[in-house]
Amino acid sequence: MVIEQLTFSVPPTLLDRFLALDHDIWTTALSQQPGFISKEVWREAACPDRIHLIIRWQSRAAWKAVPKALLAETDRRFAEALGTVIPVLLCTDQDVVHSP
Repeated sequence: MVIEQLTFSVPPTLLDRFLALDHDIWTTALSQQPGFISKEVWREAACPDRIHLIIRWQSRAAWKAVPKALLAETDRRFAEALGTVIPVLLCTDQDVVHSP
């Protein structure tokens, strides 16, 4: 399993809308892709505008096989629905080495 982590700084005035649209647009699109396992949204306690999207994939190959055109179109739809672009501060991945 591999974990994809995306970090954003979301203004408090946009947080509820960002979360709802992320679920409706991004999670819906990604959940239909082979190898998608799950997705969680975390908010930093010390920095409440800092949002982390934690996406679990069966493998790095499955994650990287998501069509670029799908990602671009989903990103376009999300930004259009939100009315602004919230840039990704960090995109990283981790390999799961042990899970009970």
